[in-house]
Amino acid sequence: MTLGLAFISERAWPDRLPVGLFELGRLGSLRVVGAPRGPHFISRSVALVGWAFRRDNFAAYETLAAADEQAIIASEGQWALRHLWGHYLLFWIDEHGDGWILRSPAAGPAIYLAVEESLPSGTGRAVAFTDLRLGRALGFDLDRPDAAALDAQIRFPLLRGRSTGIAGVSEILPGEIVRLNDGTRSKRGWSPWDHIRTPPVRIAADELREIVRNTIGAWSDRFERIQLELSGGLDSSIVAACLSGRKGSWRAANLATPGAPGDERPYARAMAERAGVLLDEIVMPDVPGDPLAALPVMRTRPGGFGLLGTSDAALLNAAEEFGADAIFTGVGGDNIFGLIRRPDPVVDAAHFAGLRTAWRTAADLAHMTRDSVWRAIYLAARRAISGPRAWPRDGTFLARQFATVNPDHPWLEAAPMQNPGQFGYGRALLPIQPFVDGYDRAFAFPMIAPLLSQPIVEFGLGVATWLWCEGGQDRALARRAFAEDLAPAVRNRRTKGRVESLIVPAFDANRAAIRRFLLDGWLASAGVLDCAAIDAELERPADARDAVYIRLLQIVDIERWARSLSGRRD
Repeated sequence: MTLGLAFISERAWPDRLPVGLFELGRLGSLRVVGAPRGPHFISRSVALVGWAFRRDNFAAYETLAAADEQAIIASEGQWALRHLWGHYLLFWIDEHGDGWILRSPAAGPAIYLAVEESLPSGTGRAVAFTDLRLGRALGFDLDRPDAAALDAQIRFPLLRGRSTGIAGVSEILPGEIVRLNDGTRSKRGWSPWDHIRTPPVRIAADELREIVRNTIGAWSDRFERIQLELSGGLDSSIVAACLSGRKGSWRAANLATPGAPGDERPYARAMAERAGVLLDEIVMPDVPGDPLAALPVMRTRPGGFGLLGTSDAALLNAAEEFGADAIFTGVGGDNIFGLIRRPDPVVDAAHFAGLRTAWRTAADLAHMTRDSVWRAIYLAARRAISGPRAWPRDGTFLARQFATVNPDHPWLEAAPMQNPGQFGYGRALLPIQPFVDGYDRAFAFPMIAPLLSQPIVEFGLGVATWLWCEGGQDRALARRAFAEDLAPAVRNRRTKGRVESLIVPAFDANRAAIRRFLLDGWLASAGVLDCAAIDAELERPADARDAVYIRLLQIVDIERWARSLSGRRD
């Protein structure tokens, strides 16, 4: 694990620490235990764990000065949000002796909080931990699945709210500031809506290039050996372009699946050659995976798509063989560089730039989606009247028992609704969150998604949304910004790879086992599933066109997690 640590109140302290864990320091009545591989420094009142940089010059933040420590406490963490960025956890003790945690925006290392009801009777009030295995090793009972929270995770796809799926355990979300003593969430945490500019600004492509290059350059300097997961798409290729010429050793790794749709090696080769870096090509065997396999690593909340576990293992093995000390990824690029196919930017353009710009934006979107400009105008008019959409809700294969439970996320509660393009851009930061640390290689290596770094995210939130699709190209600003650095095949690419060749055979080969697994499982016994609908669906063959089988496999993943948490192995 990369940032394994826990903050424990004095009365919850175990009689003896498990082997391999050490007391790292004390903050008032809180004791810090763990074995973090990443950088950390702890004073009497403040601790910072992880990788932090200065906002003014992108330099690594490696010394906690006394003045900074005082500013952090006096500002209730606001100093760090204004002056630092990175992938870190910040802890401090205030003048009343209360402990606080800030998780860095806009992704940040995951950390979880269990308060009174989850702890052994009489032992204390709170424990914050980065890894479930660590929490359990310290003697805390963290093994009760929460049916309502799991229903919400299935019903609201890709919305990672505070509830983890474990009773009494919540996640401290990116940018949140939380008081450890009772789990109170500060209203002064980081929010994307604080960085939307009204009116938005028109930027030159060179401005985007500069902020991206500076940010990735800062990350590059923190690690000796980097493995970049180079898919061959635009986003990871931009990361490759920014790593090109770095002083430390690095290489790219590309994963190819059987069949043409999952083989992007020609694009990855072209970009690797352009960046002057070695490319490790990993070809997956044409053998269906096991969607019911036991989880190799216990998680605090369900992870990524289970059938990609073999791909995860292959990329992990490659990083270990290379001797990497970090894995870089282009995750989040679609969101940050404005991959927009909705009519929302047309509404923003009409509001801020006039009808002529709105018409051009409608034409750009029509070109991208191969539709008519009149339909784009019609959809934009509907959106202007109805306002931004609510988060998609999917009750397929779910019972009605928990249908009224909504996931809690502060970004949705305080979202500005008047400008749908800006709202859509900010909300697009949410569905990427489960993928940042969703696979097991994140437990072995720091997984760095530099495009989700705070300086780039805040910069993008101020940009006029119609610029991202200007000229009828998706991520148009990013393509122009890095036009000279990208291989032509990548710069002009308009398609994405797919992995159906791995999934459909595995589903069909395990159809009978999946039926038993779901209908006799924990979710069914807790009243989460519509068992009759699942039984009927499994009677028909998988069809890649409707992707219902993907939905069932996602439910299988939640069931696997619930069984592993509660101790069921049947």
